[in-house]
Amino acid sequence: MSRVMIGLIVALGFGLVLALWRIDSVSTDRDLAQAEATQQTARADSLRNTLNLTRELADENMQAAAGYQQEIANGNAEAERLRRCLADGTCGLRISATCVRDGQPSAAGPGTDAGTPRLTASAEQDYSTLQQGLKDQRAQIIGLQKQLRNLHKSCRLVGGQSGK
Repeated sequence: MSRVMIGLIVALGFGLVLALWRIDSVSTDRDLAQAEATQQTARADSLRNTLNLTRELADENMQAAAGYQQEIANGNAEAERLRRCLADGTCGLRISATCVRDGQPSAAGPGTDAGTPRLTASAEQDYSTLQQGLKDQRAQIIGLQKQLRNLHKSCRLVGGQSGK
């Protein structure tokens, strides 16, 4: 074989090695790009899920707040109705009491009616205020319980997805 032929074979061999190296480099770059695209898709899906969960929680919070506000309005209306009823004398509060005259129990005995005991006007007002406060607290507790249940449900959902 002549030198030219050997040189040509060496050049072809060297060219083949360079072509194989370039193909390997390109396929490595392609694999990295595919992995990066998959990772970016997963990130986008995760952000989309987070956004959806955030929207759901915000909607649930708005619904809970609306329910709470409705309970407050109902409590205020009931307290006002009770105040008017007590002020008009159309309803009253029953209490367990003994009628007293001048600091002494009634001398007439247990059979004589000395009148119906009543709360003072300020005590009746305090009673209706306490009733309203209890209804407000109940509405708050119910709203917080709903929020906690929704949050617990959402956390379990997120925890289940991250465990996959």
